[in-house]
Amino acid sequence: MTIPQFKHPTYICPMCLRRYHAVDDGGDNPLTLEDAPPKALGGKPVVLTCKKCNNIAGSKIDVHLVERLREIDDRQFLPGTEVKVKIKVGDETFRATISVDEKGTPSVHHSEKNNHPKKLAEAMKQLTKGSVINPEFFSRVIPENLEYALLKTGYILAFQKLGYSLMLDPCFDVVRQQLQDPETPIYPTGFWLTYTVTLPEGIFISTAKGEECLVAIFVVDTGKTKHQFLVILPLPVRPLDEVIANINAKREATGQFALELYPYEQKIETYTTSLENIKLMRKWIADRAPGWKGEVSA
Repeated sequence: MTIPQFKHPTYICPMCLRRYHAVDDGGDNPLTLEDAPPKALGGKPVVLTCKKCNNIAGSKIDVHLVERLREIDDRQFLPGTEVKVKIKVGDETFRATISVDEKGTPSVHHSEKNNHPKKLAEAMKQLTKGSVINPEFFSRVIPENLEYALLKTGYILAFQKLGYSLMLDPCFDVVRQQLQDPETPIYPTGFWLTYTVTLPEGIFISTAKGEECLVAIFVVDTGKTKHQFLVILPLPVRPLDEVIANINAKREATGQFALELYPYEQKIETYTTSLENIKLMRKWIADRAPGWKGEVSA
């Protein structure tokens, strides 16, 4: 792997590849702590990214994952839940809030401020004991950005695990480009799954032929429920879209999502401080991708 030599210690933002010699030498764009998963979902600071990338991830990407998981909680009407809905009475639709107390008892509140007072009063007269109310949920979540939030978490956790020894490879440019520009779909679809069974958390290498990729497995916690996700990331062995297609085709054929993952024990295998592990990983890739030199894109 050819890494440029610098006179001073250098840190590279893993999302935009901007170089820094100190945490605050970026002027109005210093290095900041990046949470993975998002802090609102139980994550913690794991690496440094520049302020600009951190802000983009938070405001354009992470917020959609956080909001969607909160919506899922709200729609289960768990104790302590408060969810905004639309309710149709006759020909009129009104904004309302459904609140669930700590005992699990729901109640509906209509605000005159958010509805036409006269129409609301007339609608309330139509409701009698035993009336059935069917709430309509509404969402501001952009599905694609929710997916990119999962991609970002997987990528940041992979960078924490693997460091510069692999993550600066050009095969990860598609990840960085997607996170920089969430409005333009670039990353292949079908790259993530959610599981109800418990899987080992960590960063793994999928080793089966045709399925060579990185796999990030992590848990997010809304404070009410936990969700486990699996995210597929590239390796410089074969095209990412081909890998994702192969994995999903096998899943459709067998009805199962089964990958051969290495290593199982995450606490033992480290790549940021073990030169031996770095050499083994790079040899494994080179043996499967003849001509790969591991040149960086930074």
